[in-house]
Amino acid sequence: MKPLSYLAVIVSLALPALVRAQVKETPVTIALVEGGNPQGYIQNSNDQGVLFATAPGGAGQLLTYDKIRGEGLDKLIRFEERAEVLGTPRALFAKGSYSEAAEAFGKVARDYAIILGGPQNFASEALFYQIESLKRAGQYAAMAPLVNSPAAATIKTKLSPAYAKSSEFHKLWAIFGQGDFAGLKSALEIYQEPQTGSAKLLSSPNLKKLPPNELSQIAFLRAKVYDSEGAKDKALEDYYRCFSLAYGNDVLLSKLAMGAAMLIQKEDPRIAQENKAALHQMQSIAYLYSRRFGKESMPADFQAFAVRPVLPKVEQKAPEGEKPADGAKPAEGAKPAEGAKPAEGADAKAKGQAPAPAPAAPAAPAAPAEAKAK
Repeated sequence: MKPLSYLAVIVSLALPALVRAQVKETPVTIALVEGGNPQGYIQNSNDQGVLFATAPGGAGQLLTYDKIRGEGLDKLIRFEERAEVLGTPRALFAKGSYSEAAEAFGKVARDYAIILGGPQNFASEALFYQIESLKRAGQYAAMAPLVNSPAAATIKTKLSPAYAKSSEFHKLWAIFGQGDFAGLKSALEIYQEPQTGSAKLLSSPNLKKLPPNELSQIAFLRAKVYDSEGAKDKALEDYYRCFSLAYGNDVLLSKLAMGAAMLIQKEDPRIAQENKAALHQMQSIAYLYSRRFGKESMPADFQAFAVRPVLPKVEQKAPEGEKPADGAKPAEGAKPAEGAKPAEGADAKAKGQAPAPAPAAPAAPAAPAEAKAK
């Protein structure tokens, strides 16, 4: 029986914060295949089962997962403290206090490290949201130690697949946080279509078809790679792609992309030369940013551009030789086409006679009886 080995690995190899973990026994209710639904305490967990005691501080016994009802990760283990301990971190996350949320989620992950080996445990969930909170707070450098810790492996193996997919993007942000643009460029290649055939003519590879929330992250990170290489036009294209995709579903990412795009455009020498095309482009994104996030949140030297651009009006001219619309009066003095019948009364007018009176308009139809009643 090796119930303690999993925790030993987690605590000894994880980041320093987890080394200081306050290991507790956790109250649970477990639905057994045989033996009812006993209440007790999980004292440890690993890939084989949980160390379960029926009394606080009592001697625990290994309870293997095959004895617990449920399939795969959906074992019927109810963690009694889940809602209570995650309540405060979730509230901080919901109101956008991401730095505080990261700290609160991290405390849960450390305090309840004994359940990291259990299916659908809330310690792994807390660790996931600690990393996500750091990302949203812009603390990318702090993500790498957590993403690369042994404890983070439980996000993929002990939680539902949706967590695993999102954690792959956490790894990309962690690489970005380390300033490793060469590594980031390599990691992003799997999200790009190969440049073959006519695709070789494109300035940058097409991105694979992904959900908008994923594609916007890839576009932003690739823009950062291009930016680091001095490929400003390519970076600008991806920043625009990012905030177009993220504008309605990821406010923070959209704001980051728009800010980065404005920074590139502000450095365009054509702005200082008052080039109208460059100025209109800068004004368009600055105005959109101010409408979405508030003008006061912009750097002072960008606020002057936050005006609706005045674009030149283009007059619509009818193509030469185009026939006038039906009912249009011909130009005065215009000669009728050869063989055309003159307008009624025109011959009399030419001879000095009064033209024949126009026929009287038909009388309006009588209103129906129902309408009169009204």
